Parts: sequence; structure tokens; C-alpha cells
Amino acid sequence: MGAAYSLSEVKARLSEVVRTARTQGQETIITVDGEPAARIVPMDSAPRELSDAEVATMRVLMRSLSHLERPASEFDAVELVGEGRR
Repeated sequence: MGAAYSLSEVKARLSEVVRTARTQGQETIITVDGEPAARIVPMDSAPRELSDAEVATMRVLMRSLSHLERPASEFDAVELVGEGRR
């Protein structure tokens, strides 16, 4: 874990905190009234692999979509919404 700063300290040092997260990968905890309230973390630079559970969920979702009935003809979704249809 990285540093912890009060909200007022982070306001004064936000640029530094963000640069440190980006360049050093350091996490910063922001406190309010002495209690942890938020966290600044570095962004992942590369996409992560999906977990087995996420892959299984996506497969179930894709299978469920294949059972949906497709419209017989083209339609304009904006027009249908305007008519109050879904």
C-alpha cells in the first residue's frame, strides 16, 4: 500500500499524487475525518486476462442472446422509442 493523505492534502498535491501513481505505480488512500474514503490507483497499461468465471458468464450471456427472436424486417430504434415501444 502507498501513502495516505487527508482530502485537503490531496487537493493541494493532486498533480504529484497522480504522477506518482502513474510513474511509480503507487496507490494513495484519501481520508476524510481520519477515515479512508477513496483510493487513487495506477491504471493498468495492458488488458488483463478474463478469469474463468468471467469467461463462463460471457458464454452463458452469448448463448442466451442466440435464443432471442430477431425482427422480421428492419426497424428504426429511435422511432420505436419515440412511439413508446421497446
